Amino acid sequence: MNNNSISTRIVNALSYFSIFFLPVVFPLIVWIIARASDETSIVHNARKAFWSQIFPLLYVIFAALVVSIGALRSYTFHAGALLGVLLTFALLIALLLFIYNVAMGVKMLLGRE
Repeated sequence: MNNNSISTRIVNALSYFSIFFLPVVFPLIVWIIARASDETSIVHNARKAFWSQIFPLLYVIFAALVVSIGALRSYTFHAGALLGVLLTFALLIALLLFIYNVAMGVKMLLGRE
């Protein structure tokens, strides 16, 4: 299949646009299925979409672990302030990656890879 065919462009765009309807799961399914075929463009874009959609969740888990470990180690630990800073940063990351996914989806639909 041509690297710039309409079906390849649509699958690539849907991998990024899945942030609206099935985040993380859809790019993972596309990534697994496309690895069995000979579509390197689909594999590459599905992998990028998957990691850009799961990264905010991994960051929130990491932030919760940092706050939990810090709270256990010190009696004067200001967990509320640290949690507020970490969650604000997590929201910023999530917003930037949301915009990135939408922009990449549009880019894939337009065929500007």
